[in-house]
Amino acid sequence: METENPDDGGIHKPRRIETWITAALILIGLIIALALAIGEGMIHRNRKPPAAAPSPVIAPPMPMEPPALAALEKYFEAPDTASKSLLVRDSARVRPLMEDYHDRRSHPYQTLGRVSPGRVTELQNAPAVLFQVEPFSGPRYPVAMVWDGERFAVDWESLTAYGTIDWSEFIERRPTVPQTLRVFVSKIADKRKIPGLPAANGQFQIEHRDDPQPIVVTADAETTARLTPLTEGLRTPATLEMLWKPIGPGDSPVPHIQRLVAPQWSP
Repeated sequence: METENPDDGGIHKPRRIETWITAALILIGLIIALALAIGEGMIHRNRKPPAAAPSPVIAPPMPMEPPALAALEKYFEAPDTASKSLLVRDSARVRPLMEDYHDRRSHPYQTLGRVSPGRVTELQNAPAVLFQVEPFSGPRYPVAMVWDGERFAVDWESLTAYGTIDWSEFIERRPTVPQTLRVFVSKIADKRKIPGLPAANGQFQIEHRDDPQPIVVTADAETTARLTPLTEGLRTPATLEMLWKPIGPGDSPVPHIQRLVAPQWSP
């Protein structure tokens, strides 16, 4: 009589199939679990954080002139750039400009002799008080004290007419790299225009507070279109990027407005 071989493959074949099925089910389960975990992580990673609640708008104290004047006097009493920079509008951005203007280029700080009564106004939709300061020597100059939502701060850029280069240096050196300058822009009479320029170039009159002598500058068509309505019958303060370009007769360099940064002195 023949006996069954315990090692016969036919006896263990069903068990092998069961093992394969079990392994496959486990693998499928692991894949599904991994996919769910990755999906949950993506959901959390892509979930937008809740929007921060807007800061409440704090109105300036009324009347505005006394606290604005107190803040102005505090600025003039501060002894150095570090302490004065804490009292200006947009301190973090403006402090490097102050260090450049006062410390590196050695422009002295303005002095405070007498102050005219303040005039309440607005600067870029912010409440402000405009003072006229009479220094111990020299002409009077305006100072805008702007309410930044918490305090009155000095609008330092308007106070100094800050530029990345001194006006006298801009005229003498004729830089070909754009410089930011705070100037007055106005229309120019036809008889003062530079002859022989391309028709596409507009022309304007520019004055700087440090020099009463105006100059004639050119501008491309886009900048001309923006400046023209601002200068109709007006002498408009503006922040400009300017340089010298060889576009005059015989490619002679002329002062040129590269860009209108802002139609005021505090962009």
